[in-house]
Amino acid sequence: MELTRGQRVRHLSNNEANQITREAICTALVTLMETKDFNKISISELVRKAGVSRQSFYRNYDSKEQIVAEIGDTILSAFSASLNSPKYTNRHELWYVDFFSFVQKNRPLVEVLRRSNLSDLLFSRLSGILEKWAGHDSAEAHYYIVGIVGAVKSITLEWAVSGFRESPETIAGICMSYDVTTIRG
Repeated sequence: MELTRGQRVRHLSNNEANQITREAICTALVTLMETKDFNKISISELVRKAGVSRQSFYRNYDSKEQIVAEIGDTILSAFSASLNSPKYTNRHELWYVDFFSFVQKNRPLVEVLRRSNLSDLLFSRLSGILEKWAGHDSAEAHYYIVGIVGAVKSITLEWAVSGFRESPETIAGICMSYDVTTIRG
């Protein structure tokens, strides 16, 4: 059954409205987390800050954790896409520089997730993404990648704790000694 033009426009408008609502909720949650513990933020407070109704919240999300997971998914999607960019072919240190520049530009979000003990949401699926990209499914490759992700996560969080004093280039140089691309065949 084909939709009429009016139905298509209404449908598009609903999708756009939902996207705007989701963005408002994500922004409100990150803003609230800057001054308040994640577990102490209520849905009522969140929707009030976002300027949306509770019904709009529940039409888009089941929980606050789902919002944080969505933010993580957005970041990981950009990360995943960047892995195959020709810009980084045989230039792995450049990828790390760009990755840590991105982290530094998103400092408030990284800080909020770190303080709220939610940073695992940024790193939890990273191993699977790297395994798929590397094209290896051996136990050795799996544990190597788990180690790399652990190192990058630890370095990223320590860098945040230190106030991002070092440059992305310096942090990238440190990470090159743990470069996952050495196992890509």
